Amino acid sequence: MNKASLLASAALVSIALASTPAFAQGPFADVPSDHWAYQAVDKLQKRGIVIGYPDQTYGGKRSMTRYEFAIAISRLLDLIDKLPQGAPPAPPVDLTPYALKTDLDKYALKSDLAGYAKLEDVATLRKLVEEFRSELVAFGVDLDAVKKRLDDLEKRVKAIEDELKRVRIEGTVSVYARGNHRSGDKGLGSVRDLNGYEVTGGPAAKGNLLADTRVFHDVDVNIKARLSDRATAETSLNFGDYLPFLGAVSSFQGFRSDRQAFGGLGGQKVNQDEQFTVYKAAIEASIAPPILGRTAVSVGRIPLQLGAYTLKLLDVDYYFDNAKTDSGDVPVDGIKGKFNLGPVHITGFAAKTDPIKYVSNVNGNLPNDGSYGLYAGAGRSPYAVNNIVIGAGNQAQIVGGLRAVSGVTRRPFMSPINPATNGAMSVEQLAGVRAELSFNKVGTLGATYLALAGKSNAAPQNLGNLVGLNREVLDDLSFNRVFVYSADVSTNILFGIGIKGTYSKADTGGERLNANGSISTETETKISDDDYAWDAAASKSFGSLALTGGYRYVSPFFGAPGYWTRVGSYYNPVDIKGPYGDVTLKLGKRIALVGSGQWYEGTDKATARGGLSKEDKIKSYRAGINFNTSSATRIDLGVEQTEYEILPISGISRVKPKEQLLNIGYGYAFNPNNSVRFGYQYINYDDKNTGFDPTVGKGGVGTMEFRVKF
Repeated sequence: MNKASLLASAALVSIALASTPAFAQGPFADVPSDHWAYQAVDKLQKRGIVIGYPDQTYGGKRSMTRYEFAIAISRLLDLIDKLPQGAPPAPPVDLTPYALKTDLDKYALKSDLAGYAKLEDVATLRKLVEEFRSELVAFGVDLDAVKKRLDDLEKRVKAIEDELKRVRIEGTVSVYARGNHRSGDKGLGSVRDLNGYEVTGGPAAKGNLLADTRVFHDVDVNIKARLSDRATAETSLNFGDYLPFLGAVSSFQGFRSDRQAFGGLGGQKVNQDEQFTVYKAAIEASIAPPILGRTAVSVGRIPLQLGAYTLKLLDVDYYFDNAKTDSGDVPVDGIKGKFNLGPVHITGFAAKTDPIKYVSNVNGNLPNDGSYGLYAGAGRSPYAVNNIVIGAGNQAQIVGGLRAVSGVTRRPFMSPINPATNGAMSVEQLAGVRAELSFNKVGTLGATYLALAGKSNAAPQNLGNLVGLNREVLDDLSFNRVFVYSADVSTNILFGIGIKGTYSKADTGGERLNANGSISTETETKISDDDYAWDAAASKSFGSLALTGGYRYVSPFFGAPGYWTRVGSYYNPVDIKGPYGDVTLKLGKRIALVGSGQWYEGTDKATARGGLSKEDKIKSYRAGINFNTSSATRIDLGVEQTEYEILPISGISRVKPKEQLLNIGYGYAFNPNNSVRFGYQYINYDDKNTGFDPTVGKGGVGTMEFRVKF
């Protein structure tokens, strides 16, 4: 047996036992400080388990005899009695995030308390004692007493580990910095970022490197406690000014630049007030009710997500990585249960969204907060210039599509599912069920029903003598229910090609006027046609080449509260159809080339109500290179272009305004828990003198984010 065996077993156990008085001698002469085993050998020596030879060498290359190994184990066993009395061991290596319930302040965040005995260490020591039984007896070791001491040690270690697992604390501290600038002489020269906000404007902003610079702080503290073998409690607390800056995580709200607010919106300012909120507070338990059997239940403030075309949180900030905006989970107050009926997995839920800070404050129940919410449904086309004009015979004359209108910004941006854009309602309550059938090595089939109730964007009104389309348009706006039905499939059974498909429908309902002009108290369907979406895609990898191609169709009045795609600064486009694709080519282990494209035209289904025609087109292209210069460093370079085919004010022939972006990113990971990233995006929007978006031009956005996990 060579001495590496000692490092792999006895050394591991010895250094895991509680600290003992250290000997004064230093390292062995034949074990230099840069040797891979230096630290283990040094600890063995300081604990008196190995003392070396008279010439002060360790002799690591010489095979160790059983006699020498037995002596080392005998000395190791003596250490058990030298454990400090009354002082519980600190967390072992793999439990450093945990804390003793009685000593939380003392132990919670001290990583230097790692290195104490674990149950597997005690088991290893038992094996060593059994292996060297005869030698230990020859040394006069009382094996019965040793076994009793090991039993006592095992009980103490198990009690400590059980206690340590009761409370776990971890979190993330993020510091964000962002600055905007503009250039060019066209008009105010505002810059619209990829979130859809005008972030600079006015003469004072021109030429400054970073005219509107801000620093944000975002602190998440997650506490998880084990209540029993089948129940846990988890709380996520957030503090900082990043979420107040966003205004909401459920929709685009507020202002992202004082210059934007000053330039014609009442002089309102960006909110950077340091605020606190409970982002998650849930109890999760495994119960066994009759009939249902074993059921996983979550109750409290819980995350909920059901799919891109059913329920998924928008990413309201393109520029920074943050789990709250990137995960797609919607925080809700309610209950969720999961159980199995044979091979079918069932999930049922019921919850409220209002009021939850940064999710919904429709009724103003959160003081000093603006109005924001999770929105769903559609009452009109988001592209309609005017919702209704009374013409001859009381018939509607609605103008819409992708067209320029004098003095009005008509370029679509942010999300069209918004009360001010398509007449969406504000969600206050929701309930539903999802069933999923999994086939081993084949794929999954799923179906979801989601019912949402909320605040209507328009109250039912007496339509008087309005007839035809006028009456229909106004009546469709007064809905307070949205019913989403969706189905999805995922499989890879065909030649290794991954196939995914989704179909979703979002009907609206609400009170309706009776023939005599009175208001019906029963919920009746409002919009049930041209309110669906479907998406089919196939993907295949050929070694280092990965390809994805698909086709997307989103009807004019589809309004599920999901998140399916982004085209430039336009999120969740509706009334579109067309193909899309992605490609990734890896050049070795460090370099990857990426590209994607989306080619959409109008569905031509709702032109009478201001919808898009087939001549209305939106196209987007992206290309980039990701270069990992080392395991810790990454450089990203990319370009993006979004092109619109619109009708200008003259109305003679179509023109193609375009937005072009240049993206540069640099990231460095100090270790798995600490990282920094810098980014810059150059923005160049060319309106082609159409007036489609007359207030924006050239500029850029610079960012920095620093993250520490604990």
